[in-house]
Amino acid sequence: MTFHDHLQNLAESALTSIPAAEASDIYVVSFFIDNEDDDPRQPTLTIGYNTESQFQLSIPAASDEAEARWNYAFWLQNELTVIGDRAADPDGAMARQAWITELGLWYEPPTNPDDWLTIVGPIAAQIEGSFNQACVRLALGLHTTGLIEKAVGRSVPVILHELEYYEGIARRTQAANPSGLADEFTAWVHHG
Repeated sequence: MTFHDHLQNLAESALTSIPAAEASDIYVVSFFIDNEDDDPRQPTLTIGYNTESQFQLSIPAASDEAEARWNYAFWLQNELTVIGDRAADPDGAMARQAWITELGLWYEPPTNPDDWLTIVGPIAAQIEGSFNQACVRLALGLHTTGLIEKAVGRSVPVILHELEYYEGIARRTQAANPSGLADEFTAWVHHG
């Protein structure tokens, strides 16, 4: 199974596992992208969601309602699945390594500290870009097939994010959703 197939299968299973009783309260699907052990060769995708109920509970702790609504720090931070995590998804971790190797980007950690910046930095950026694009395609495909709408009962945006928000997060999120669906989030990133 290719890494893209693995992403697709686990994402579909995760979304179809959402309890029907909670689905109507969901307003956003979270695609949290991180690197296991801060290793750029080990990107992971954690799929979750946030609810209107959690948003309402978070308002008093946030600087404003937009922050409570769109900042992951205030979300449920639930984990429907963690794709590529060596402990939670060892098959995905192996598929991810094979995929990165096929891209010609796998490397062994250098012993010379100077090599981290000159050699690893550019390769790590290519791995990050490739993984982010795979996640964009995955989210857009889940919209196109109607899986998100079926799981939640309506179309909601998929936010591709890290712990920090910046222009690249807004661009990827726009690309991962049907036109206009993520506009409220991207406006918050640009002006929040």
